[in-house]
Amino acid sequence: MPFLAQKHMKTAENRLVLGLFSLFLLFLQSCSAPPLLDEMTSFENNQWHLDSAITVQWAPEDVETPVYMGLYVRHFVDYPYNNLYLFRTISSTQGVEYTDTVNIALADDLGRWNGTGMSTLKTVFAPIGGGAVRFRGNERYTLTMVHGMRDTVLTGIQDVIVKFEAAEE
Repeated sequence: MPFLAQKHMKTAENRLVLGLFSLFLLFLQSCSAPPLLDEMTSFENNQWHLDSAITVQWAPEDVETPVYMGLYVRHFVDYPYNNLYLFRTISSTQGVEYTDTVNIALADDLGRWNGTGMSTLKTVFAPIGGGAVRFRGNERYTLTMVHGMRDTVLTGIQDVIVKFEAAEE
């Protein structure tokens, strides 16, 4: 068999294996439980103003199940910095429950973008808190986030997605 024909068959086999693997991953993802909370905040013209807070409210239905909290930051590669500082607060009717400042590394020390995505849009995940937490029942919680960068208008951030998922016990 000529060399080019062998190479063409290898490429076809690789595509078949990649296709089957992709279908398997899609199947596994479709079997997982839906998130408890999945809320996206988009910024007009990819500009996050300093006085624009992301606010998400949540009332847990099952207080026995621990919850993993996280957020996804989607940004363009023309974002002018390699990081993003966020001030995050979770409050309830009883007051502030949790507050922190987080530095999300959007790029490594050499300037290569972290996260996933093709082309000019990248997505980076950042957990909220140190692990799964349990919430009190009959309570409404509010997560508030503002960026802590020096710019009044932060350009290059498309949206922030807040996602809460039930933890496996």
